Order: sequence, then C-alpha cells, then structure tokens
Amino acid sequence: MLSMAQPVFKNPGLPDSESFDLYELVDPAIGRAVTKFTVKLNEQGNSKFYTIHVNEGNFFENDFEIKYTDLTTISEKRTDLRTGKVVQSYRKSGDTVYFYSAEKGVKKIFITSETNIYSPLAIFYSCRGFPFQVGKTVSFKSYIYEYGDVLTMNLSNISKQTVTVKAGTFECYELELSLGGWQSIFDSDKYHLFFTVASPHIFVKYEEKIDGKWSADELMRYSK
Repeated sequence: MLSMAQPVFKNPGLPDSESFDLYELVDPAIGRAVTKFTVKLNEQGNSKFYTIHVNEGNFFENDFEIKYTDLTTISEKRTDLRTGKVVQSYRKSGDTVYFYSAEKGVKKIFITSETNIYSPLAIFYSCRGFPFQVGKTVSFKSYIYEYGDVLTMNLSNISKQTVTVKAGTFECYELELSLGGWQSIFDSDKYHLFFTVASPHIFVKYEEKIDGKWSADELMRYSK
C-alpha cells in the first residue's frame, strides 16, 4: 500500500476547451509525427473533469480523464491504431488502481489511499498546475509502464528562458523531471519540459536524451 499524500498541482484556471498540435517523436523505431490534442471540460454529478483525446499520427490513440481541481489522473488508455489493441491502461476507482502494460506483460491491481498520482502520458497537461516559482521542487507518484510499477517522480523549476519552436517564440519556465527514491541510482536521466510564463502555462517543448543525443518535441499550434 502506498502512503497517503495530497496532490501537488492545482488548476491555474485552465480553459474549458483547448486544442493543440505537437511535432513529436513517437518512438525511435517509428520516428516523428504530428500529434493532435483535444481537451474538453465535463461535469458528472458534483464532479468536474477534463477528457483529453490524443492522436499520434496514425500510430497511437490516447484517452485520459483528469480531475478538474488538481489535475490528477482518473484514467488513461493507449491504443495501437495499427492493431486496434489497448497496449497500456490505468484507472483509479476509490482506493483501487488497475494497471496494464502489454509490452511488459503486466496486469496489476494496487490498493492505495494515495491521491498524489499523475500520468506520465499526460504530464504535459498536469504540469501546468505546477507552483511556478524558480527553485521550487515537488514530488508525485506515477505508474510507469516501462518499469511496470509505481515510482516517485521529482519535478523542479530550474530556470526562466526564451524558447523558440514551430508555433513561435515564448517566455517559458523550464521544469526538470527525474526519478526519485532508490530507482534514481539506476536511472539518473533528466527530462526537460517548457511551459509559458503567462497563464494558462501552455506546454511549449519537451527534451530528453536518446542514445546520447538531445531530442525535442515542440508545439506547432494552440487554440482555445
């Protein structure tokens, strides 16, 4: 059982609907594609949540449900459009988490009172609720498909800088994402995410090292 912790992100006033395109590396074998995101606010009973639909070219389709107040993940599903099969999924219902990874052959049920849980696939969206002060660091839980388990992630605001991408030039905060806990001994990689300084902190760019070289996903278009 995971220890209880409160969510570290808060909705900064995100729009009820948005859409944007990224130029993204789907994976090294497939290469790059234009990834299209559509976000819509929904309400059911007394709860409000965002539904996010993502198409990674003609390769993968992702669907998320994200809580309105703290942008934590309710559920996610990743479908391989070439086979029509679900390859990754996560769903939290009460204190029960259902977790599946076809690649790792993992199908687990976790019992946890933890509420500080954010999807690695939707991190581009949830991180918009980061408390944006340079030098600030927060930690949260994420169910990582590559590991087949839940891990602690650390996120730090390390700088403010001007960033130019296909969509234009933006004043951005640079966030550094890394593994926390003992797993960081074996995986010390750092990942960099850039969000506009101006609210509602639009996602602009993501950087990671692949085979020793920096690779970047970048914003092509944004509208609300």
